[in-house]
Order: sequence, then C-alpha cells, then structure tokens
Amino acid sequence: MSAVAVQADQVIALYDAQELVKSQSQAQREAAAKHALARVIVRVSGSQQALDAEPVKKALARAQDYVYEYSYANSDETLPGIDGEPVPASLIKLKFSSALIEQLLRDSALTFWPANRPLVLIWVVNNDSGRVQLVSDADAWQSLRQAAELRGLPISSPLFDLEDHLAMPAESLWQLDEAQIREASERYRTDAILVIRYSTLSDGQLRGDWTLLHSEGDASFDGVADKADSLLENAVNDVADRFAGLYAINPSESGAANIALWVDNVDSFAAYKRVENYLTSLALVRRVQMHSVNEQGLVLKLFTEGDVIRLENTLALDDTLQPVSDSVSLSDNRYQVRGSMQRPLRYRLAGEGAR
Repeated sequence: MSAVAVQADQVIALYDAQELVKSQSQAQREAAAKHALARVIVRVSGSQQALDAEPVKKALARAQDYVYEYSYANSDETLPGIDGEPVPASLIKLKFSSALIEQLLRDSALTFWPANRPLVLIWVVNNDSGRVQLVSDADAWQSLRQAAELRGLPISSPLFDLEDHLAMPAESLWQLDEAQIREASERYRTDAILVIRYSTLSDGQLRGDWTLLHSEGDASFDGVADKADSLLENAVNDVADRFAGLYAINPSESGAANIALWVDNVDSFAAYKRVENYLTSLALVRRVQMHSVNEQGLVLKLFTEGDVIRLENTLALDDTLQPVSDSVSLSDNRYQVRGSMQRPLRYRLAGEGAR
C-alpha cells in the first residue's frame, strides 16, 4: 500500500475570519467584527459555550477593539438589500489580536486550545434504500470543510482513487469493519480517523452515527438532522469537543504544575537546544529549566499550564520527542507519581541531533 503525504484540506488560521458585507461602512464593519470575533472565540477556546461568559459578551459589544488588521476583497456573492432585492457583497477579512483574545480567555476562566491540533481523516458513507455508497460529492465536503474551519479542526479527505475503492469498500465502511478501516487509512498517516454513516428515515429526516478512532481512545456519537450538511456539522462539532477536552489548557492556571522530563539521548549542545526550543514553543509549557545532565541524557523541569496527561497528549501530536517505555515494575520508584523527579516522564529525541 502506497503512503500519501497528507496535509489538512485547509489551513486553520485560528485568529483570522472573513465575513460578507453589503458595504464598507463602519456599521457593516462593526457587525462583521462582532460575528467574526464570536467564531474566533469558539475556535480558540474549543468550546461552543464560551459565548455565554459575561466577559465574552462584553468583548463582543466592542469587537473592533480586538481587530488589528482588516481588508476588503471582491466576491461573487450577494446579500439582501433594504428592499429585499439582492445587492453585490464584498468580503471583509479580519485578523484578531491573539494576545488580547488569550487574555480574554484568562479573564473569562475559559480554556485555550493551541494551534497544534490533530489531523483527522474523514470517511463518509450513505445507505440510501439499501444502496450503500461512499460520499465524495463536492457539496458534502464543502459542508465538512466549513464546519471544520469554524471549529479550527484540521481535516483531510480520502483521494477516492482506485486504491481507496479496493481497500475501503462502502459495505465494509457501513459495517464499521475497524481493522479494514485502519488498514485502508494507513496510507494517509493522519492522527485520527472519523467514520460518518447516515441513512434517510421514513419521515425524510437523516439519522447518522459517527465513530472517532484515535490513540487516546475511540468515541462514538449519533444524531438526527433535517439535512445532510447539518448532520455533518454535528459530527465535526462532536469531534472538536472531544479533542478540545483532550488538548485544551486552562490559561487561568498559575502555571505551578511541575513536571520532570528525562530525554535520554541528548549528547550535544545542538541537541539540547533543539529540545529546549521545541518545548518552549508549546503553548502548554510556560518555562523549561535544566535540572541535571549526564552521559545518559538530561532531566528537565517543565512548568506547565496542564497536567501530565495534557503534556503527553501534546507531545504525541508530532515525533520530535518519542516516548520510552516506563519500565518500573521492579524499581523502587514504581509507587512514585509519574512526572515527578523520582519518576520523570521518559522520552528520546528523534532525528538529527540524537545519537
């Protein structure tokens, strides 16, 4: 089976948004900024309930204070005018201040979901009057991409080429053959797999279920909707909520979490700097402090805005640091807390700079 270099279908810019406007007036710009800021807050916090927080409600009333750059572009869309007749619409592109929004999350005691997010491969299958088929039409995927963009969830679609059709028959997907789904998806090398299945009920509604396959545990959801795009949006929202629960941090915390990390194959200053630069780039990590170093590697003390599980989940999103088995069954420290100096998390540095 050939491997495919996969990237997200769209680049997720957490703090950018765009809206259609009837004109370039201040009133239209203010309305667009308010709507766009609401979307950005949901995307960055990872929570659809974030808009209920009182500090957020106040911020939305002065949304333009959070904008540091905006521009206009032409569009082929129209909006209803005063008399109901369609008028040409312009596109306003807004960039919001990440520092101001993150401070707003702190003030609101809301979570912050960093930009390093899992890439999800999505398979969609439909059972229409006993005819099971893969869903590959442009309208369905446009709905998925729009929903994913709103939540800041990187997604990827299959190629729907001959290899996909041979490796992933629609019937096996409908039967939720997990072994075959995992094997057919291996070529895409994504962080997670989402399988969405739906069919039409006798009253015309759509009933579906969606299963997320992920290293941190699989999850299943279901729902009913009037239209396919609503059902697909529900699936994306459930997955985004699930990942926000795994990866979002609480920026209102004091950063007192103290986690020991042992990297056991750092044998040069360049390798040490690579480890340090990588860890300090993580939104979860507030500060990195050297504790000790010897010929076996080094021990670092991390001051983080999350616990050991949050840190492990974040490190698992790429291969810079690879976990080493924590073999403590015969060790005196097996009853010590994981991530303590007595029992540090063990990792090794991948690629160049490691032994």
